[in-house]
Amino acid sequence: MTWPAVTYETLLWHSAADGVSRRAVRAMPSSYESAKVASISTLLLPLSSETLAEVERATVAVTRFDAVEAHRVLPFTPLLLRSESVASSRIEQLTSSARKILEAEMIGGSGNAALIAANTRQMARAVESGEPTVASVREMHRLLLAESAPQIAGRFRDQPVWIGGADSHPGGALFVPPHQQWVGELMADLEAFMQRDDMPALAQAAVAHAQFETIHPFADGNGRTGRALVHIVLRHRGVSSSVALPISAGLLTDIDGYFNALTAYRGGDVEPIVLLFAQAALKGVERGTWLADELKALRTEWNDRLSARADSLAWAVLDVLLQRPVVTSALVAELLDSSTAQARKALDRLEADGIVVSAQLGKRMRAWRSPDVLALLDEFAERAARRM
Repeated sequence: MTWPAVTYETLLWHSAADGVSRRAVRAMPSSYESAKVASISTLLLPLSSETLAEVERATVAVTRFDAVEAHRVLPFTPLLLRSESVASSRIEQLTSSARKILEAEMIGGSGNAALIAANTRQMARAVESGEPTVASVREMHRLLLAESAPQIAGRFRDQPVWIGGADSHPGGALFVPPHQQWVGELMADLEAFMQRDDMPALAQAAVAHAQFETIHPFADGNGRTGRALVHIVLRHRGVSSSVALPISAGLLTDIDGYFNALTAYRGGDVEPIVLLFAQAALKGVERGTWLADELKALRTEWNDRLSARADSLAWAVLDVLLQRPVVTSALVAELLDSSTAQARKALDRLEADGIVVSAQLGKRMRAWRSPDVLALLDEFAERAARRM
């Protein structure tokens, strides 16, 4: 069995950019090669026994992680979700500190921190959804770009896009996805592929991601949306039910291998992308387990450090901090069903014991942050990035 390789069609190029000089227009190519992408909804996956064995090994590890490791620390899931968003954004060269990202979640803003915060909202939608449909993909994209690029958020592109080469034209690009007229049809076919249950879920997620990236249905944000799509497929197939496995952290260790596997997929070889995702899942389990271990040790350390009475609200705030390392008194009061005055008193106690640090966040908001948890999140990102 073989997998269909991308073929190409020659299309005419007419620049629609404003302010382009006539000299620049004359230098542009009159045509370009645009991908023609085959339907995959009814195809069988041609995988070797070795790759299938690796997929099975990764699936067992992921299922165990979801059922056991992810619940050793009660509020672990939201923190893991943020870690996955940070790793996925790093693949797109978007970096920021954990503190800035958490603050952007609270007060908004612009720049990389705000973009990564939007990616976290997108990942949360992917984990909660479990419905691999075109509608859910568009909604995830809307969440990602609603603030930074509202004019294209949740909308399929209506113009050509390309990867590499010049900014002004697709001539000489590394890859030109299919013409926009084919996007709707190809995405409907991808939805049908993702709805199947006759193949290993992790292999299905890898292929769905590669097909999505080949279609490139949006004008921007395809990489982050495509990686969030992986979590929808895994949730739909029951491999993960409660956490966002940090699979992007696994991909981050070998970005060249990741992009090479996507290129191989477009050439008709499905094996590299499936194998890469199986290995990334195993690395994701390893990193997620490390984070759970560190958080559990930190919680024990906090227990020894906190000097509050046994019935103090401050003890409950410790669990909140593992989920939300940057909080306000209003947020704590809402989450723990207390008054704002009680929440502020508990936070002041934690600050006196050296567990949190307070600072003004904006003109009218005071926030408390856990340097320990924020440092763990930054280290989580750096441990993956160092292996690139």
